[in-house]
Amino acid sequence: MSTIKVTAEVKQEIERYRQYLAGNEYTYMTTAGYSTYLSRFLRQLPDGETRPLQESISGFLENQFECNPENYKECRAALRLYFKMTTGEIFPRCRPKENNPKIEAIVQQFYDYSINFKHMKPNSAMKDASGVRNFLEYIESGTSEGLINITAYDIREYIVNCLSHLTDSSKGREVTSIRNFFRFQKFERIPVHESILLLPLSPAVWKKSAFPTTIDENVFNNLHEVPDKNTPTGKRDRCIILCFTELALRCNEAATLSLDDFNWREGYVAIKNTKNHADRKLPVSAKLGQAILEYVRDARPQSTNRTLFIRFKHTCGEPMGVVQIRGVVRRIYAKCGAEIKSTGPHILRRTAGSKIYNSGNSLKMTADILGHESLDSTALYVKTDIAGLSQVAAAWTSVTEKAGVHNAK
Repeated sequence: MSTIKVTAEVKQEIERYRQYLAGNEYTYMTTAGYSTYLSRFLRQLPDGETRPLQESISGFLENQFECNPENYKECRAALRLYFKMTTGEIFPRCRPKENNPKIEAIVQQFYDYSINFKHMKPNSAMKDASGVRNFLEYIESGTSEGLINITAYDIREYIVNCLSHLTDSSKGREVTSIRNFFRFQKFERIPVHESILLLPLSPAVWKKSAFPTTIDENVFNNLHEVPDKNTPTGKRDRCIILCFTELALRCNEAATLSLDDFNWREGYVAIKNTKNHADRKLPVSAKLGQAILEYVRDARPQSTNRTLFIRFKHTCGEPMGVVQIRGVVRRIYAKCGAEIKSTGPHILRRTAGSKIYNSGNSLKMTADILGHESLDSTALYVKTDIAGLSQVAAAWTSVTEKAGVHNAK
């Protein structure tokens, strides 16, 4: 077997990459796998490479997609982290190529609208813009007609021809981006074909599509008991879970909670750094308040940082990020013994939203607690009122041996 020679420069860069992953609390196995992909990328770079890093990574990934499609996603994740480590920026989703100037101009206007008018996060606005760019490039290559003549049939054709390989949820996300774009067109007083506004722009996938994913109520109510309350880590992890089950927070909101956000005299916590940039105040339950008190008093390391949840091991005293918060939730899922068909904390937010509404609160109050600007967003969280449905369901009938005689069960 031939020996692969690795230069000292490549070894040094891989070691720097390993330390970066360790500092962000990636596991040993993930670090080892990602370092392998980085090694392949660095070794194929020609001497005196002058292309921008983004272009080099994009070219390498295109080749990987053709030659090793089964490992493409892991390779892409590894190199995007390397790009972020090297440049301090998020790897752009769009391809580094020259695009149609007219398309780029309208996509930029749509991005600015998403940021300045809808107050979307830059990453979300960038994803929307990328999806719209792909759609407009498809339309441009298939027809010379302008945007005013695009109909729902054009969108359907794009979905069938270009998005068929995606999962149902990914299709829905792409279609939502296109729908947002045409709302932007209407906002700019540009005529939009009526078929786009009349026809549903979501894929017709009926199996379980009408219900959001939630977890069993008993599991949900007892999930905070899984961490060991006698250990410092367990006290912290218990507080993290309660922030999702008691306050229905987003992961980013939990990660950015500060000690200064709690008003103990009046019994509320101010939720900042929200998705819609609108702060909200939520009451702190006795259960959550007691758990936070025990964590801060007995478990939280001494630190000048005011972020509520901080690290215990790597870079002790530094704030936990979204990745670390999500990792805590995943570990608790694994320990609880229940089958939870999710890998992140958002299922807890959906379950909490359904629980709040099913307890008798109005849709508007549920939206205020969740931090939604639109009631349409909240409606997706409140479709699982099984108890309410059981009260209006008719009795099921069975046919006895005598034809025409029914007994209600």
